[in-house]
Amino acid sequence: MRRPASIRYGLEDCPPWPVVAMTALQQATVVFLFLYVPLIVAREAQATLAQTVTLISMSFLACGLGTMLQAVTRRGLGSGFLAPLSPSTPFLAPSVLAAHLGGLPLVAGMTLLAGLATVAFARLLHRIRALMPPEIAGVVVLIVGLAIAITGVRTLLRTPGGGAPELEDLLVGLATLAISVGLSVWGRGALRWACVLIAMILGTALAAALGRLHLAPGLNLATLPLVDLPDFGTIGFAFDLALLPAFLVAAIASSLKTVGLVTSLQRTNDADWSRPEPHSIAGGVTADGLSTALAGALGAPGVNMSATNAALQAATGVTSRFIALATGGLCIALACFPRLAALLSQVPAPVIAATLLQAGALMMAGGMQLATSRLLDARKSAAVGLAIVAALSVEAVPQVADWVGEGLRPLMTAGALGTLVAITLNAILRIGIGRRMAITHRPAAMSPDVVAAFLERAGGAWGLRTDLVARVANALNWCLDAVQVADLTKGPVTLTLAYDESRLDVRLTYTGTPVVLSDRPPTPEEMLHDDAAPARLAGHMIRRLSDRVTVREKEGVVELRMTLND
Repeated sequence: MRRPASIRYGLEDCPPWPVVAMTALQQATVVFLFLYVPLIVAREAQATLAQTVTLISMSFLACGLGTMLQAVTRRGLGSGFLAPLSPSTPFLAPSVLAAHLGGLPLVAGMTLLAGLATVAFARLLHRIRALMPPEIAGVVVLIVGLAIAITGVRTLLRTPGGGAPELEDLLVGLATLAISVGLSVWGRGALRWACVLIAMILGTALAAALGRLHLAPGLNLATLPLVDLPDFGTIGFAFDLALLPAFLVAAIASSLKTVGLVTSLQRTNDADWSRPEPHSIAGGVTADGLSTALAGALGAPGVNMSATNAALQAATGVTSRFIALATGGLCIALACFPRLAALLSQVPAPVIAATLLQAGALMMAGGMQLATSRLLDARKSAAVGLAIVAALSVEAVPQVADWVGEGLRPLMTAGALGTLVAITLNAILRIGIGRRMAITHRPAAMSPDVVAAFLERAGGAWGLRTDLVARVANALNWCLDAVQVADLTKGPVTLTLAYDESRLDVRLTYTGTPVVLSDRPPTPEEMLHDDAAPARLAGHMIRRLSDRVTVREKEGVVELRMTLND
């Protein structure tokens, strides 16, 4: 793994303590932005102020422990990245329904089941890899970023009553966004590491100066203790199988979001990234599932790897996993300061909107990069495009949720519906895709353009990476040059490709003389005076470009087989 130039402190680095403290504070502060999830759930359950504060404290506790779990590098548990957790937006809709039907105990019980289902789902990822390729994970990340950005736009441009925003609020939001983006682009040192935190502080100060800092009605900090352990005695559990489908869909959407985010973090931390690392992804989903189960056991809504926190790493250039310990510890500490947690939850809406806009934009860009990292044919393009359309349709026409039964309403969100459409269409449109493709031509007709068109057709159908297709094309051109230059055959040449989601097998079959594979290239003198040297050079390049290559001859039929890992 080679560190990109944009990363100042990489995964294995231990930054100076001011950097650790500043970055951990910034990452923990972003968690506050998603406190609206437990707050909305508490409102739907008609919870008291004490119950609401306990819900916030339990959410902090689950996020802190989950952030530490994600930093673990042991196989099967943890993604191994700085991947802070936050209250999960995919679980918001089903949790609201559960709170409305059965109060906080039903939210806790169903969240616990969803977390256990996520852990089980993580064990199946390697078996259903074909149904959830990088382009599908990428479009889910894009949809999540889109939903976050739209939330930011609505928060900034619309008052709670649906009216136009005040000019001062617009000024606060745009100033906060400008400061955050400006520091992430042009800032140096601490100014860049803490760009979001600095922007939130200055934005809040500007809101106060303009008279736009308002505490929530009924909030009396004097009634809350300054320091207190979370109240574990109020936790209760209830279950309703009728809600299980909605929570399972939320678990799948949450898992796919994690798959995409871990893949994005792999790309962020590795300048030579070429393919997703499956063990890190499975470990990340497992840690998310355990954290959600823990949140349910604590009586809180589900938690999930935070897209906003992940996006900020690309902006700040600090990705050290040691910061996860500090971030997790800070979240756990905040669970014991109910007065501070309640106060921090009152960050002005325009400031929250600006942070959501920046994070959403970064996630959308990362999702697009991931979704287009492989070739897209008509099938893949339809799955990706229609998934985005489905997500946008729910955002554009919110009344869609009122047209379906109450049990299906949790699915009528951008994240849930977009994820379902992407997975379903990808599975359906895979029908008819062969795992093997072949063409046969005479050597003179097997031109680079013919090979390129064949590879493009196969790569689009199978979703191959563009760099893998280029590597195969290069190797095949060397093969065909060797066959033609050395006049190894007078008959037709058959090119066969086979793909199994992890490797590409390439076979070149013809009747004639075998290609000679060479461990070393010919010398310049040999190239000038030995007629067989060009064929040996081709054989050497074939060996170099393949992960495994063999040549067999039986009764005059030659089979050159190359294997390239995906």
